[in-house]
Amino acid sequence: MDKINTNNFDFLRVVFASTVAISHLIELSGIEIFQPYSVFFNTRLAIDGFFVISGFLIAKSFQNSASLKDYIIKRIKRIVPAYMLVIFICALFLCFISSLSFENYFLNVQFWEYLGANLTFQNYLQPCLPGVFENNKICAVNGALWTIKIEEAFYLLIPVFYWLVNSKKFNIYALCLLTYIVSISYFNYFLAIDMYRIAKQLPGALALFTTGMVLFHNFSFFLKWKHYIILPCLILFILEQYILNTHILKPATFGFMVFYIAYNFKAINEFGKYGDFTYGIYIFHFPIIQTFVHLDFYNKYNPYICSLLTLLLTLVFAVLSWYFIELPNLSKARRIRQKSLLTKTN
Repeated sequence: MDKINTNNFDFLRVVFASTVAISHLIELSGIEIFQPYSVFFNTRLAIDGFFVISGFLIAKSFQNSASLKDYIIKRIKRIVPAYMLVIFICALFLCFISSLSFENYFLNVQFWEYLGANLTFQNYLQPCLPGVFENNKICAVNGALWTIKIEEAFYLLIPVFYWLVNSKKFNIYALCLLTYIVSISYFNYFLAIDMYRIAKQLPGALALFTTGMVLFHNFSFFLKWKHYIILPCLILFILEQYILNTHILKPATFGFMVFYIAYNFKAINEFGKYGDFTYGIYIFHFPIIQTFVHLDFYNKYNPYICSLLTLLLTLVFAVLSWYFIELPNLSKARRIRQKSLLTKTN
């Protein structure tokens, strides 16, 4: 494998996905003894990390694709099958805990609104199923899926971006810089008027994606000078994140921090040899937690044991999703690389 493919992205993504899952567990369960731990699980930074890695890997995927059609097919097969699976599993099996009868559940307009909205990546239009999780803190079946539509939108923007660069002769770095400035301006405007829910959407997230793209296009440079760049980035990130509470250079500095971890610490280079369970963890954890909350397991039984069971069950679904849904839909080259990684370490 070349240097660009020998990295710790699998490790980082599992860390980010687990951070989101544990944070949601703490928030949704509402268990008092869990609340002090919430400061250790920053979902915003975890999702930012996902977006940086996506910018890097999707730019790489586009550059390595034989055609636009090849690129689009790879993106669809990577995201859509498992996504559709979790939507249908929730829609069908949560009828057993709905307060409505089977007939009223499946004939309810809300049920079909849920399917229509979620299958088209517009989860915000109808996040709830009829009679499901009515007494939970929120009724949303899978509140984590809001980022998927941003990922999908970015996948569609990438061909436009490179069309501007290749056909219209836009300078790639000038275009990245312009996109970055527009993104942070949008983000800071809506953050200033206390509308973070809008700020975090596109184009607010584009600064993170473009950071990943720049890191990819200058891979050799950043790899060579990483030890000199990391300290200024770390200082600037801490300054913005914990002192100034601003969002100007943070996407770039945090993005480089992600890159630095990805291309150091060789001991965890082969973390993903048994599979990439990140996506499964991300898309399955929320409805599992919501179901445990609905059944009042965290109050009826030992909350630590129930939390561990929640995470283990999430991992089981993630492993099954990887081996039976995600892996078979990967490109041939990606499957070969996964197989060679496993063979190499055994």
